[in-house]
Amino acid sequence: MAPLNVIKPSASQNQPRVNGYAFQYRAVDSPVHRMGAGWKLLLGTALCAAAIGGTNPFLLAALLIVNAGYYFLARLSVAELARDLWFFLIQMAVVIVLYMMRYGVPEGIWPGVRTSLRILLFFLPGIILLRTTRISQMMYSMRRILPYRLAFLVFTSLRFIPFFAREVREIAMAQRLRGAHLAPRELLNPRNWQDLMNCLLLPLIIRALKTADEAALSAEARAFGSYPKRSYWNSANYQNSSGKTAAVNDMEIKETL
Repeated sequence: MAPLNVIKPSASQNQPRVNGYAFQYRAVDSPVHRMGAGWKLLLGTALCAAAIGGTNPFLLAALLIVNAGYYFLARLSVAELARDLWFFLIQMAVVIVLYMMRYGVPEGIWPGVRTSLRILLFFLPGIILLRTTRISQMMYSMRRILPYRLAFLVFTSLRFIPFFAREVREIAMAQRLRGAHLAPRELLNPRNWQDLMNCLLLPLIIRALKTADEAALSAEARAFGSYPKRSYWNSANYQNSSGKTAAVNDMEIKETL
């Protein structure tokens, strides 16, 4: 009897799946993923507060190193970091150019870098939170410290960040096929900012208003606000037959306290 050929999975198959869009949750085992959502919210709030008050270049450099270590501790790749930050890099270039136009070439460089870097450091902890926290866990943690309506508002805002990041990418690709100057290098030229406004930002605003209306109708259809306690879907960990803890896609309903 001929021996069976065992097909071993390739190294690429063993790698965790990488999401194709910015700010999307990545299911991978890391110390940051194992942290509670409440602790990540607390840490992110502290880092954001430090970014707001940071004006010293050494403090900003230290915050940049801490945020970078925090990001890569979550086992997120450099490609994902570039995907998450491409908009902020464009914004950084625009801010620096504006400061240079206002204060001159030598004097405007550092204020522009400082302002754009503070904006980046303010949003980076939130990006890590979205990348490493399931929406159900985030909602459960917010429900403990916020009223339900306010928690739902914050939760919905965070939930749609990956959606609009995907919308920005798809709208930009479609408009570039139609001849709009929306490539990152082209946006460095102030003459192309009109295309940025008319071909990207304006359609995105229209799409956001439509999505907000659809979300409001969906919440109304689910009797949002009619009951003091609500249920939500939460991913559960269970003990399998071998006694090991495994993360599954099955959902269990838990009632918010």
